[in-house]
Amino acid sequence: MVSPFRGFPEPHSVKLRRICLAQAAVCLSALTSTAVLLSRLLPSVGSGLN
Repeated sequence: MVSPFRGFPEPHSVKLRRICLAQAAVCLSALTSTAVLLSRLLPSVGSGLN
């Protein structure tokens, strides 16, 4: 059965907002994982310099 929403394409602004929100989620995820990695890595690097 055909979806009733397929007859009405979504506006460009809605599509652009979805893309921006998806990119923001990916960026936040990457920043979070980098912060966690650095928080675990930096103490061992700092103690190796002493």
